[in-house]
Amino acid sequence: MIPEFKDRNLFFAFSTFTGERAVFDKWYDEEHIPQVTDATGMVGAQRFVVADTKPLNGTEPIDYGHLAMYELEGSPAAFREEVKEMLMSGEMVLPDFMVQPFKALFLEPLSPPQYGDAAKELENLDDRHLWLVFSRPPADRATFEKWYDEEHIPDVLSAPGLVRAQRFGMSPVKPLPGVVVPECEHLAVYEIAGDPGPLREHVKQQLISGEMVLPDFMNQSFPAMFLRPVSPFWLAAGALQK
Repeated sequence: MIPEFKDRNLFFAFSTFTGERAVFDKWYDEEHIPQVTDATGMVGAQRFVVADTKPLNGTEPIDYGHLAMYELEGSPAAFREEVKEMLMSGEMVLPDFMVQPFKALFLEPLSPPQYGDAAKELENLDDRHLWLVFSRPPADRATFEKWYDEEHIPDVLSAPGLVRAQRFGMSPVKPLPGVVVPECEHLAVYEIAGDPGPLREHVKQQLISGEMVLPDFMNQSFPAMFLRPVSPFWLAAGALQK
């Protein structure tokens, strides 16, 4: 149940809620996600919350609340319009326990995906964890991208459990009405099979030993978060599978 993509775009919807967690989870899994995954371009969806994994030194831990990550094939423009129309028509109703405004991001790929050894043995994405690392590219964007794709991501992919890594930036697609858009110049999305603890320790040791070197243009504090799944991966009807 691992989908294939030609042009993988993402929609991140961060939210918080009031009341009981079980009510929120039931609404998301049984009502909201089935509606959203019927929209044009949708391939799959999964829900996450911040994990207990200790942040790496040099990163700035952030927590935007619950994350619903939607994966789309191609531009999310048509998807945006369908969701907007469902909200305006009343076909899609957001319950009162959802705290508004939401934080949301449409993201487009800046690099092709790269795969780790764990991808070969993965049967599904239900226990997929995420490591999201935000950064600010320097003026010399070409050098930054070359280092990321040819050196940094391969270094991280050597860590245990790493399934896939890919870089994203803000999509030109207009945000949905009423949402707050977090700052995102560049986002590296690392997908991990199971507990991200071993990956964290591996990267920490690479940095301590000098095996992994961050260039001078990466001398910055990186907003980052480890996330754990709170739902299975929901595959949209008709989505292609690996």
